[in-house]
Amino acid sequence: MEYELTILLVEDDPDTRGNLRDILEIDGHRVLVAPSMAMAREVVVDDQVGLILLDRHLPDGSADDFLPELHGLAPDAEVIVITGYADMESTIAAFREGAVDYILKPINPEVLRKSVARIAKRRQIEGELVREQQFADEILETAEAVVLVLNLDGKIMRFNPYFERISGWKLSDCLGKDWFDVCLPSRDRATIREVFLDTKQDIDTSGSIHPILTRDGHERQIRWSNTTLKDDQADTYAVLAVGVDVTDLLAAQERALRSERLATIGHTITGLAHESRNALQRIQAGLEMLELELDDRPEARRDVDSIQRATHDLNNLLEEVRSFAAPIHLQLEETSLPEIWRRVWRHLAVSRDGRDAELTEVLDGEGCRMRLDVLRLEQVFRNLMENSLAATEDPVRIQIECQRIGTDFVRILLSDNGPGLNIEQREKIFEPFYTTKSTGTGLGMSIVARIIEAHHGTIRVVKQKQLGGAVFELRLPLTLRTS
Repeated sequence: MEYELTILLVEDDPDTRGNLRDILEIDGHRVLVAPSMAMAREVVVDDQVGLILLDRHLPDGSADDFLPELHGLAPDAEVIVITGYADMESTIAAFREGAVDYILKPINPEVLRKSVARIAKRRQIEGELVREQQFADEILETAEAVVLVLNLDGKIMRFNPYFERISGWKLSDCLGKDWFDVCLPSRDRATIREVFLDTKQDIDTSGSIHPILTRDGHERQIRWSNTTLKDDQADTYAVLAVGVDVTDLLAAQERALRSERLATIGHTITGLAHESRNALQRIQAGLEMLELELDDRPEARRDVDSIQRATHDLNNLLEEVRSFAAPIHLQLEETSLPEIWRRVWRHLAVSRDGRDAELTEVLDGEGCRMRLDVLRLEQVFRNLMENSLAATEDPVRIQIECQRIGTDFVRILLSDNGPGLNIEQREKIFEPFYTTKSTGTGLGMSIVARIIEAHHGTIRVVKQKQLGGAVFELRLPLTLRTS
């Protein structure tokens, strides 16, 4: 027997009850017996019954009266009515009350066995379907991958809890909404819609990497595998997309590539800076000797002074390049982050003299003390503030928020009311030598990123907030130790 049923036999005749029990147990079923409706009620309540064989006429009632009650007591059980008095009206009434079969006495064992076997087979199939559905649901619930189902119009039919975790979107809020309008960056919607249309035509579109837009405005990079779902007629009714979040992987690859590039650049720059500084020193020595010969020639002295200023500027540029190429060794000490940026703001008093510039703070009062390299962090805040002052017209408003994130990190947001950053600037701002200014090396923000990474932290450009300009998010660990 492939599928064992627990069968309740409700029959008042002892001989019939014994014969039916023997037949069913030979086929491998577990059989419970009850000679009356009263005893049947007790058995149904105490046991998980899959099938009930119910004699139509019992000492304490009839099947017509007991069937509705049975379905309430054992809603998952099937019922076969057994009777020695067949008539059309009672047969119709039994089926109307939910009976699945109607067998006449004297009972033909083969007829009974076939009817029970059909029910057992159906319940076996139903059980397998339930288990498969539970298995599929468990995969959807626990898989560390995005599972997304769209109808043929691109409306959201389903996504799994993992997608909710990484995106912040809730299925209840997105059900029936356009996937492309809600969850994708506007710049990519047309391209990804083309991928969707190709997938609908059963064209292989798997392996592509496209971003999703999280509820808080960030982007996550997802590698997608796509296919179609078809009905019994082999007609496509939905698109299934399974995605792996590769955001951290791509970021790690980018960091590794950047580190390799920086190492190469640093090695080259160190040699160039050394040779250039030697040449500048010779120029400076020559200018000092020339000054001694030009005491009586003021116009020539002015030219020499101009050359000396240019030499000084070039020396400063070389110093910045040397600083970029040099390894970063942290000198950690316990300090307060607000003290660092306040000191930097005071030091910038000359550069903002006469301007309408204001620095405001939003502090949570808990996580702003930590171990870090004070001089290096001063360099970070000086660079960020100088950029805000240079990019923003008066009135300049710079805001710094400091918030502790759990027990691991401090989150700092530095924002201004300037023009903000365009897409190219956001993507390239931390690349060496990238600049939008007419002067400078373009290494300032690269050095900032290196300092933050040396603290095992992160820095990135985030979505514009209330001031409307650029916003930088810094995350620094609370438990930094020297390596």
